[in-house]
Amino acid sequence: MISQFKSADLITAYKMIEPKQTVLIATKGATEGLYNITPYAWCMPIDYDPVTKVILSSDPKHQTAINIKRTRRFAVCVPTDLNDPIIEQCGSVSAPDADKFAQFSIHGELADKIDVKIPVDNVSAWIECELVCCIPEGSVELFIGKAVAAFQR
Repeated sequence: MISQFKSADLITAYKMIEPKQTVLIATKGATEGLYNITPYAWCMPIDYDPVTKVILSSDPKHQTAINIKRTRRFAVCVPTDLNDPIIEQCGSVSAPDADKFAQFSIHGELADKIDVKIPVDNVSAWIECELVCCIPEGSVELFIGKAVAAFQR
């Protein structure tokens, strides 16, 4: 039976198991009044029934990672439509002074428990999180967040 398989390149082996649900991670920017939203595919619940923690993997140099470490808050937003252009648009810009909400005409409203802006017209649900810890692992950092609120349509 094993003869039906072929060896895979370890450099791209992650593609076999990568999460397929793209989410939008909402954070507060460094400049007052600026909020950030960025697509991530590397996010999942740690606990379930109920969800009490989530984990995401990020390049430590990404603006979202910098924002999470500074504010210790983030929201995991579930897009209503995975083909929504804001997913690609928001992933194309990363800068401390970027206002993606204004740049891409995204309507956002402040979250309930944490200071982030949610793109309410583009998502079906979100989980607001407080950072529990950040674990450096190789070229990425793993962010574990404690769920403090959740909303869905």
